[in-house]
This record gives sequence, structure tokens and C-alpha cells, in this order.
Amino acid sequence: MRKLNPLFTLILFLLGTTTAFSQTSVSVGLSYGSFNYDISGTKYTGDGGVINLDGQLSPSLNYNLSISDGKFDDVVLNNSEGSITYMVFPNIGVDLIGSQIKLATVQETDTSLGVSYNLYTSSLGIKVYAGSDINNYGKFYTYGTKVKLDVTQGSSLILSYKTEDRKQKATTMDARFVYDLTSNLGLNLGYKSAETKNAAGTAVVLKGNTTYAGILYKF
Repeated sequence: MRKLNPLFTLILFLLGTTTAFSQTSVSVGLSYGSFNYDISGTKYTGDGGVINLDGQLSPSLNYNLSISDGKFDDVVLNNSEGSITYMVFPNIGVDLIGSQIKLATVQETDTSLGVSYNLYTSSLGIKVYAGSDINNYGKFYTYGTKVKLDVTQGSSLILSYKTEDRKQKATTMDARFVYDLTSNLGLNLGYKSAETKNAAGTAVVLKGNTTYAGILYKF
């Protein structure tokens, strides 16, 4: 059995406890994904599932999670990212950030602790964050940004970018388009790319993308 990143286990626990809070909201996206990756010249193409989870336990506690899970013949892909943010001030948060990339010879897991600056308006949300690996604090860093833009009434575009400076330097970019069909149900369309380099940053080890489409349900 594959081990889950502790951050993701905590997020799933938080999701399970949302019904105990009066001020909660959560949206869950379930999608079909098509995967295309290259590891040092060896190509992997397959399909699987993609889960997008965004929620709020209270005005000061937010969490999100993205999991891509598939299979290429007998090789398993897992590319997971998530964070929990506790707002200590209206615009300043403390973040627990986790990620996991597993495919063939590439296996990297990172859990970082850091801070974020958050700016929200009626139609735009921006988050900029930076942190360091909790097991090697001050040695390996994670930083990135996330933007949510309301395109029209009932539709939004979510863009994110993250770089992790660690054993294998990893960069991920994600673009999602959400279109509301009803007050609770919507379409969830997305594209995610991932790239890892060697420790020196001179050679690409893994490079590829995931394209996905599915439904989004808001509780």
C-alpha cells in the first residue's frame, strides 16, 4: 500500500469534519485525466482520475488539494499537491504545503511550512506564498502563486504556479476553468504540467502534462 503525504491525510480529516462546523464550504471536482510524461527519453502515456478539493472550515482556515492518479501499463503515476492556510491577519497566513510526485524512477515528497500574502476582491483572489521543507528547514524552499479570476457570472479561471527547490527541483503549473451549471453543480476543465530537474538544475528528469475534464460539486 502506498503511503500518503501527512498533509493530505490531514486535509481528508478536515473534509470529514466539515459537517461539524456552521461556517463551512467545500467544492469537490471529480475528473477523467489523460497523462503524457517523459522521463529521460522514455515516454509514458495513460489515463486515470483527477480530484480537486477546495474548502473552508472557518473564515480563518482554508484548505485545497489536487490529486492526479493513473497507470501506464504497470507503472503508477501520482502527482499530488495541497495546502492548509491559517489566516493570522486579514491578508497574512501561515501555510502547511505538501506535494508528491511518483512515476517510475522519480519519487519525490515534500512538506513545507511557510507564510502567504492573500488579497481578495469580489472578482479576484491572489495568493503568494513561500516556505521551507520541515525536515530540512532553511535548506530546501517552496514558493509560488495562485490566482482565481471570475471571468463571467458563474464561471472562473484558476491559475497556479509552484517551484520546489529540493533533491529534484520541481515546477508545476495548473490552469482550471470552472463553469456553474446550477448553484451546486459545475463543469471542471483543466491542464496541469510538471517538470523535475536534477539537483544541479541542469538536466530535465521528468516532464509532462495532464489534461482533465469532469464535474464539480459544491456543498
